Amino acid sequence: MPKINVLMSVYNETPAQLHAAIDSILAQTEADFTMNIVLDQPQADNLHAILDDYAASDPRVQVLVNAQNSGLPFSLNRSMAAGDAPYLARMDADDIAVPTRFARQLALMDERQLDVLSTSAAFIDEEGQSAGSHDYIPEDPDALKQLLPLGSPLVHPSIMMRRAVIAKVGGYRLLPTAEDYDLWLRLLQAGARIGATNEQLLHYRLRGNSMTAGDRYKVFLVSEYLQRTYASGQFPDADGEVAELTAYLKQNGQDDANRRAQFTQRVLNLSAGKKALKGGNPFKAAALVLPALMDGAVRRYAKQSRAYGAVYAQLTSK
Repeated sequence: MPKINVLMSVYNETPAQLHAAIDSILAQTEADFTMNIVLDQPQADNLHAILDDYAASDPRVQVLVNAQNSGLPFSLNRSMAAGDAPYLARMDADDIAVPTRFARQLALMDERQLDVLSTSAAFIDEEGQSAGSHDYIPEDPDALKQLLPLGSPLVHPSIMMRRAVIAKVGGYRLLPTAEDYDLWLRLLQAGARIGATNEQLLHYRLRGNSMTAGDRYKVFLVSEYLQRTYASGQFPDADGEVAELTAYLKQNGQDDANRRAQFTQRVLNLSAGKKALKGGNPFKAAALVLPALMDGAVRRYAKQSRAYGAVYAQLTSK
């Protein structure tokens, strides 16, 4: 039995990005792993051919092809079910892992008795050029236990997890977005120890077509729903959660393209208003912020952001 199963889903990455991601895993100094790669776009013959070439040349690579596009959480659960290693390592098909990533994560998880460990990340752009760094992540499980109910600083594709605790909560739920945040909250509820390291063991690619960039309103609504559910002390079962969440999204107009665009623009105006205020232009700040805050969802977004920021500042000032 290998020590680690690598969970990867492939959808619309470029061939160059896919090669870079897989090569970075095959070059790990900790080599006791299998890669269970799920192709979630069966019509992508070029990506399929690349994956088949890797599987033919390295016995650690296994390729699974979904019958149809089924989404990231479905694909990750399928990848997870294809192995039995005690550790699970997430990896996106367009990121690049540092060669010592797995070795460091295993050592830190053992040393700190963690069930889940996120690393930090250096950001790269579509062409692989440096694009900044991830913010500092509180590392201690007790600190993250305070912060995660308000938002997640974790880097999902950098995560390593113990299979036993993920199996205990049933893996990923088939949500339309924020499936990782849902998992962290359910793990907290189950008593799991979630930690982080600020070592940048991943190069995280920023892409303009990501879900977070493309549908800010959906991400906000799903996160808001999950936070309220966690605060209530009891998550519905998988089917019940999806049904409740679908109703919540509909109730808040998530299907309305104009509403989504409106929310996104108003949130961007909040950010621009803060910059204007810091730059000494209070009149411009007021012109941007006050109309945005007339929107109830934007007010809830701002309140959520302030609550997260206050706890984050408290935890990182110690």
